[in-house]
Order: sequence, then structure tokens, then C-alpha cells
Amino acid sequence: MKLMQRLDRPSAIFCFNDRMAMGAYDALRKLGLAIPEDIAVMGFDNEQLIAAHLYPPLSTMQLPHYEMGEWAVNYLIEHDANLAAGGPIQHKIECPLVKRESA
Repeated sequence: MKLMQRLDRPSAIFCFNDRMAMGAYDALRKLGLAIPEDIAVMGFDNEQLIAAHLYPPLSTMQLPHYEMGEWAVNYLIEHDANLAAGGPIQHKIECPLVKRESA
């Protein structure tokens, strides 16, 4: 709330997940700000029950849960003997943009 009351407030908010975006919508409305006219809002998760039903519908990034699980299982199967020897593994899986009306 304090951030959005500043004179140099941001033009967009990228929320950690769609549930936080829902809270941001509520706070922005309490401040009399319109989405996306006054500020754009982006979520992360594409939780259908939230993102598609907010007004305006929330633009968000789709988490590819199936692909993430598939990669992890395949990695474990292929590298089971080397897991203890290595450090943390990083692997990039694209998260598609689901463009709706909030950004």
C-alpha cells in the first residue's frame, strides 16, 4: 500500500504467484487504481480458478508442472549414482505467457 501511494509508484507489479496477484488487485482497488489503466499486474502460476476469473482477467506465466516433474524423474533415473557427488542442479524449462487483460 505504501509503495503504491508514492509519487514515483511503479507502472507494473509482477506477483510471486496468482494468489498474491489477487491480493494486489484488492489493494489497488482500495487505492482507487484501475488495472491495467493505472498499473499493470502480472501473476505466476496460471491458477485457472484465480487468473481467469479476476476482473480484469490476470495475465500470468504458466508453470509447466508436468514437464518439471518429468524432467526431475528422468534426471533421477539417469543420474542416481552421481547425485551425492554433485551440487545443486539447475535446468531451465520455459514458462509460457498467458496473456489476458491485466497487463
